[in-house]
Amino acid sequence: MNIWIMRHGEASFSASSDSARMLTPFGVEMAKKQGQWLGNRLNQAKIQLDKILVSPYLRTQQTLEAVEQGLQAVGFSQSFTNLVETWEEITPDGNQSLVLDYLDFLRDEGAKNVLLISHLPLVFDLVCALTHEQSQVHFYPAVMAELCWQGKIACLTHTEIPRN
Repeated sequence: MNIWIMRHGEASFSASSDSARMLTPFGVEMAKKQGQWLGNRLNQAKIQLDKILVSPYLRTQQTLEAVEQGLQAVGFSQSFTNLVETWEEITPDGNQSLVLDYLDFLRDEGAKNVLLISHLPLVFDLVCALTHEQSQVHFYPAVMAELCWQGKIACLTHTEIPRN
């Protein structure tokens, strides 16, 4: 299974609650660029996504929208209508074990390509857990880690940092 784990784009701190924080204009652009990178990667490999997991927080939902725009900008065409799952367990306080169990379930069900958009510290913890502490990623806003998960241990194959 290929898993792309992404932290949301740069977000504003002025909001009534943590879940209501919005992306900054720069955060939207960062996420679009990451979508373009991912779209090119998926087009080159001739693969489609099987599942997109996204936190219900506003900034991750906006990140997904911008990633979709980036994917479309490079000609990646796939309908996400039945792929997107907004999941409460991948908020900043998400349960890492539950997420790992769900990813394992998806893999058992035949999912080969999964995009997960979430928050610190969960994104960092997931990469560490999947690679059995063999890899760490500095998850600045909109950073995306690509992992190949065969067997028990995942391998970090690429880290994409948005460029200005």
